[in-house]
Amino acid sequence: MTDFWIGLTNMMPGGNWTWTDGTPLDFTDWDNGEPENITGNNCAGQSINGGIWKTDDCYKTKPYICKVDKTFFDPPPQTTKYPIYANCPFPFTYFQPTHSCYGVGNYTGPLNWTLGQQHCEAFGANLTSIHSVEELLFLGSLVFIGHNLYWTGAFSIDGGNSWKWADGSPWDYNSWANGYPSLGAVQTLPG
Repeated sequence: MTDFWIGLTNMMPGGNWTWTDGTPLDFTDWDNGEPENITGNNCAGQSINGGIWKTDDCYKTKPYICKVDKTFFDPPPQTTKYPIYANCPFPFTYFQPTHSCYGVGNYTGPLNWTLGQQHCEAFGANLTSIHSVEELLFLGSLVFIGHNLYWTGAFSIDGGNSWKWADGSPWDYNSWANGYPSLGAVQTLPG
């Protein structure tokens, strides 16, 4: 994986490069020679390394990030007030500079640009628009983490019956998915 879909396309009326959420194109980070005006390269992707944008065939499958205004998740006014960041439901992540939640909802894996946009729309969102370097870097970190598995410091020395943290902190929180850890396939710390 080297890049992911962003909500920039020239398939909107007028044929100009525009964000699907209708916000102005007031920041760009095109690679040299981009945007290419090659037939079929009507959608934009952002490189994970460096954050530069390139045009590509909209039918390729790639990771993507949805962006939805934070107010979409705000509780009704009569409910208990929580810190702003707490109102983005998992697996969406709050980004204060844009007052928006970013994520993929129920992760479906890489999709082509059109299906990624449709998936985002199901959450009241669009493929993300980007308006600053800070937002660009934030998105790169989300894609890197959200579309890749990563190791934690959890380990077991008894075949998965009990678990410990490598840093010695207490095992006071379990976030195992249903059916995990699978006792027959547990990775244990070498003895």
